[in-house]
Amino acid sequence: MIAAFFIVLIGGIAVLYWIILRNSSQKIHHQYQQFSEKLELELNAPSPGMGGFIRPEPSVYGDYQGRELSISVPGKGLQNTRQIETVLKLELNDKALAAQLTGTGLLGGFRQRDSGRMARWKSGDEAFDAAVDVRTNRADLFTHTIGADLRKPLMDLLKAGKGSIYIGGGVIAYAELGLIANDMVRERFESVLILLLSLAQAIEAS
Repeated sequence: MIAAFFIVLIGGIAVLYWIILRNSSQKIHHQYQQFSEKLELELNAPSPGMGGFIRPEPSVYGDYQGRELSISVPGKGLQNTRQIETVLKLELNDKALAAQLTGTGLLGGFRQRDSGRMARWKSGDEAFDAAVDVRTNRADLFTHTIGADLRKPLMDLLKAGKGSIYIGGGVIAYAELGLIANDMVRERFESVLILLLSLAQAIEAS
């Protein structure tokens, strides 16, 4: 009798987990479908495995205003942890530039990666420099690129601790912890895309 009870209990827990996982997956799929339709991108939605208990995250890929664009979830956790992040990547014609833009403080320091020996660049704007840590191999270029029109939205985004920006190998990438599971997060990524496009154009015009 006790064994039967535990079997039923375990089965009930498995069914509940499956339902929660399915509902969460459907919400995420809906957001990527919105991306696909609004930005005219190709939607990649892998089929669930193991009876629906394994549900790979969707992704979108394509061309946006003449640049390759992708939004996806890397298969491994952030810096060997279980923290999952969503990454938006936008093509940049300058393949030599390398940079990282993170919020200042402990959380920002945790998100810095592969900065090597890149020196910190400061804009001279006290509010921006107090909120954003910029590391780059081209301080001269950033001085001519990051004007007041870009500093304000960059500061607002990174000061909020929502994510970080990485530049290298002809790509500008925005990485944010978590998944795109609701309209608010999707709309934030849409606004980030516009910001990265403006940043790319400013860099290439310098």
